[in-house]
Amino acid sequence: MSKVPKIFFLMLLLIGSVGAHYDDIKAGIVASFPIRYVRVSGTFQHLDKGDVKKVIGHALQESFLTVDIVAIREAVENLPWVDTVSVARVWPDIVDIHVAEQSAIAFWGREKLLNDRGEIFKPVTVSAIKDLPVLMGPVGAHKRVFDLLGELQINVDDAGLDLARLVISPQNAVSAVFSNGMKVQLGRDKPTERLQRFMGVYDRMNKNENGAVKQVDMRYHNGFSVAWK
Repeated sequence: MSKVPKIFFLMLLLIGSVGAHYDDIKAGIVASFPIRYVRVSGTFQHLDKGDVKKVIGHALQESFLTVDIVAIREAVENLPWVDTVSVARVWPDIVDIHVAEQSAIAFWGREKLLNDRGEIFKPVTVSAIKDLPVLMGPVGAHKRVFDLLGELQINVDDAGLDLARLVISPQNAVSAVFSNGMKVQLGRDKPTERLQRFMGVYDRMNKNENGAVKQVDMRYHNGFSVAWK
């Protein structure tokens, strides 16, 4: 018998022996290199560390050497408030998990939120979330409405106003409601420029003897209309 068939035959015997005793070998590895600690870090406002540890419980049955780091990261990423996750082994027996929460900037409709990149995410419940502007628009328009929110808010900061609601209709008409209840119709064309034009006279109008401004229509080319409270 030549050397090559002999080597091949020995390899088959070795593989068969390992296969027959795989569970025992794996148990020995786990016993020799157990995971003793799971370290979860990050700023937790809406997440709970216990939920993080709960979703990775099955993975921790592996040894320090064989634990699936990718599976742990994916399991934690599926939690509703998670934005990013990093997972690493720390010798000799620690799995280190760092979690960054989503930063909610606005509602998208009533049940979804937008993060600081204008991306949609949906927690299990949003009932505890307060004081965020509500954005609405056609399907797929969330990033456009989010960007417009930033453009418009810059123009009203000096007046102490905050946007409470911003809507783009299916016809692309923009309307805004502010925290003081004032509604401004900005139309389809150049909504930011129209708001700037209105803010140029807002202080004088707000001190008018007619009372506070209730609604403004900026869709006229050479002026605007005002309704008073």
